Amino acid sequence: AMPAGALLAVGGQHGGGVGPMVPATASASWPTSDRAPRVGKTAGAPSSRMAPGAGGRHINASGRPIEFGEISMGVDKFDPAQPQLLQQLKQKLGLPQNATIVTMKGFTGGMNEGIWYAKCPGREDLVLKLVRCKRIAQNVLTEAENFAKLQQDLPGLIQDPMLAFPVKILSCNDRAGQKKHDLIVMKKIRGQRFAEWIGRKWYSNPSEKHQVYQKFEECGAWLAEFHANYGNSQHGDFQPSNVFYNEDLNTFCFIDIGGMCIPTTETDVEHFVRSLALLSENYGHEFAVEGRTYFERGYQQAAAGMR
Repeated sequence: AMPAGALLAVGGQHGGGVGPMVPATASASWPTSDRAPRVGKTAGAPSSRMAPGAGGRHINASGRPIEFGEISMGVDKFDPAQPQLLQQLKQKLGLPQNATIVTMKGFTGGMNEGIWYAKCPGREDLVLKLVRCKRIAQNVLTEAENFAKLQQDLPGLIQDPMLAFPVKILSCNDRAGQKKHDLIVMKKIRGQRFAEWIGRKWYSNPSEKHQVYQKFEECGAWLAEFHANYGNSQHGDFQPSNVFYNEDLNTFCFIDIGGMCIPTTETDVEHFVRSLALLSENYGHEFAVEGRTYFERGYQQAAAGMR
């Protein structure tokens, strides 16, 4: 049986669980990588080929720029259960009257102020993520500001099926008209958090451990593709809780990319490897050693093939 602490150590911000296990540390300098960007590749343009294992299928790209707007909370606290706010949200999100907005259960991530699901029969669920609207430092953009910059600097992000990119961002104002939060709206990703998939496979059948390592290798290849597509821009918090895996399609999707291109003290590869070391407290030393070997091999081989 899977120990209770196994999943508690690998929570996420987008799809449920208990929040990120490895904080990304801001830095005054841009991160570097162990390889140069692909020669001749225009940063921000999606690759002409799908990422490894995609099989030509798209995952969750909206293909449209982010729509920006604002809502009045009517009160000082964001609460979709309030009839006035609920009605505004339905209007802004283009939802019918029979749509419901429910709170995501569990811890919502250390950097978030709440997560909700907008549900409507016959439509894709939406994820509503409430985040701070004030900068933590003068030179560090808020998540909403960074998304606006990203879609301008790297327009390929908008239609990239590898990424969970917002469809709307709403400024949330209090009764005095003062902005209190940003609400980031995304389509719900299909599949399962990679962190949860790892736990299920690892403890359900010991013979499937090798399959976990193989997926680390494939995940490393997908990360190399991501870096090649965007001039070696870093995700900023790349770890199993910020990756979704669709086992039916054998595809990965990266979530919580609001910190992309914001300087950190680690590269994505280093951050992922450190997350494996922390997870080894629940999965054992072999998990960290073999996981790192497979992940880095997948990354390096894919990166070499794209040079």
